[in-house]
Amino acid sequence: MTNRELFYATMAGENGGDLLHFEQGFNVPYKKWYSQGMPAHVVSAGDKLSEYENLHDHFNVSGLLSASPNINYFCFPHYDSKLLDDDGTRITYKDGNGNTFRELHDSVKQKGEDGSSVGSPPYEVDFAIKNRKDYFAARDRYIGNIDSRYDEQSLIKSAEKMKGQNDFISSLFVHGPYAYLRVLIGTEEAMAAPYEDRQWVLTMLRDHLETCMGITEKIAAHYRFDASFVWEDCCGKTGPFISPLLFDDVFAWWYKEWKDFTKSIGVPYTILDTDGNPSPLVRQWYESGIDVMLPWEVNGVDMLKFAEEFPKYRMIGGIYKHMFEPNDPSQVGRFATTDVYEAIDLELKRVVAPMRKRGYYVAALDHGAHHAIEYPAYKYYCEKMYEYGKKNVVTRTFKKG
Repeated sequence: MTNRELFYATMAGENGGDLLHFEQGFNVPYKKWYSQGMPAHVVSAGDKLSEYENLHDHFNVSGLLSASPNINYFCFPHYDSKLLDDDGTRITYKDGNGNTFRELHDSVKQKGEDGSSVGSPPYEVDFAIKNRKDYFAARDRYIGNIDSRYDEQSLIKSAEKMKGQNDFISSLFVHGPYAYLRVLIGTEEAMAAPYEDRQWVLTMLRDHLETCMGITEKIAAHYRFDASFVWEDCCGKTGPFISPLLFDDVFAWWYKEWKDFTKSIGVPYTILDTDGNPSPLVRQWYESGIDVMLPWEVNGVDMLKFAEEFPKYRMIGGIYKHMFEPNDPSQVGRFATTDVYEAIDLELKRVVAPMRKRGYYVAALDHGAHHAIEYPAYKYYCEKMYEYGKKNVVTRTFKKG
């Protein structure tokens, strides 16, 4: 089976003991990895369909391949983006949605070994939409204009490449209802507004849903989507930013209607992404039309507990990403060893062995591969997965150098 075929078999519970190995992303120290033995011709995973061998190819791991015709689900036309202040340490700027943010100047940001910035998200200073009056005054920017919300030429190019590949899960990225509110009105207001002005929030979510449907209806025929990917990121370590009662009252209908729509146009599965601890809402998400959840962060939620309680729930993730650093002070008491290879063995035995037996599971870290991972350890992890039934197949051709 190809990786896509194995994904479908896994979703149907018909994969037997065959396991699909998946990586959500690579935010790793490339220079260090090259010095540790990674072949010089291997390129980053930024373009999964690059003409050169990338990290997914090299380690034989699958992942999500998102449609990318420059889709705009938010403000159209955009406001002018502008730099408002730069004191050499921090910059303040306004983005295309008219919102103002402050973040560290690039020159003082903490850098990974590959030169990329790591650290906290921007600080939310101000939002163009603060209340229902602001929203209705600007509503024409958030509804309609469907044909102008994606780039036709980018669509044609990306669709042609995505249709013919079988190594990655082809997906359509959309912001879920809470994620949409967070981008539109800010993290805190997205939590408060459903209580303070329920009808206004419902109007915004209805507009967002219809915009998503309108765009998807236009572009889906050009692709062969395996799933829609709903990004939420609405949970902290202690729980969701949405209460179970509020979920049923304000948010559940959005997922149900989105699922019914995507299924009607031939997109079989809906994947939900949220970090942290989703425990209070797990059952409600699945019952509202979500088919798969990821990444099941170990520090926030016990995936194995839910897997046992709900044996047909489809899951991606749950392998502790910090198993690669068992000797780090932050991991004291977590592992019975400080040897990284023994820690990997213990974690795969803890998670992958029972989940493979249970089924409906795609093996993956509980987030992406991160800066603290050493190349030999990650290579060992990927090779060790074959002992647990890994059956990934790289079918695409690429250059080596």
